[in-house]
Amino acid sequence: MSDLGELGLSSYEEKVYRALLSLGSATADAASEASGVPMGRIYDVLNGLDARDIVRSQSTDPTTYAAVDPETAAERLLAERRRELDTRAERYEEIAAGIGPELAATMPAESRFWAAPLGSDTAVSLERDLFAAADGTVRSAMSYPYAAAPWERYEPEVDPFYDALEPDVEVQLLGHAAMLDAAPPEVVAETVDSPSNVSLRVTTDLEATFDVVDGDEVCFHVPHPLDSGERLGVIHVRDGSMAGRLTEVFDRAWAEAEPLSTVVESEVRAERGPR
Repeated sequence: MSDLGELGLSSYEEKVYRALLSLGSATADAASEASGVPMGRIYDVLNGLDARDIVRSQSTDPTTYAAVDPETAAERLLAERRRELDTRAERYEEIAAGIGPELAATMPAESRFWAAPLGSDTAVSLERDLFAAADGTVRSAMSYPYAAAPWERYEPEVDPFYDALEPDVEVQLLGHAAMLDAAPPEVVAETVDSPSNVSLRVTTDLEATFDVVDGDEVCFHVPHPLDSGERLGVIHVRDGSMAGRLTEVFDRAWAEAEPLSTVVESEVRAERGPR
């Protein structure tokens, strides 16, 4: 991940910002051409950067955009990250305060922690073992750290996910929308054409990554405390009650999410523009 990515810019946002630094100021069309960001996404990216005061919009016809100087941009992005960390710390404190009493009454029958950075051999091996054992259903929620990591970091985990699953296992895969920016277009297209037993949806509301297998096994993904795009490890728990509660959380998020095919089709139509 680049330094700007570490500070919170998506790959598209970084490309547009760097392009505007070179251009001085530019229209959306020029920024799209210079950065390689599709026209279907360029206004969302420019408006997002404008809202974060990384880019300034100028009321001309057509509207032009200019990047703030790098030092100012770095200071503003750093301030954002600090606010995010403070908010997350408060949220984790709230969760920690409430989870003890909730779980004390029912201790997991079996649990274990493995250190498993994204894309590591350990991660791939654990993934194969978990999903190969599934004989009914798999609910897989992929958010952070995947949503903040470059595609190359977790690519080794993708094929084993599909290879390990039996064709009669019903799979629901819920991914964070930020992962679409990181993944190459051809990979997104291949994912849309997943096997018939695999359903995929996209959300922006999910913060945690976890897997629920056959309604009685749970795999929690623990983010690295110093790197939002890295995983410290995974916790495997065999407990039907806990799996049931997480299934409810997953199903609510699933009901509000969009099918991946719909999201991709919308982006393609936006890139083609009006006929």
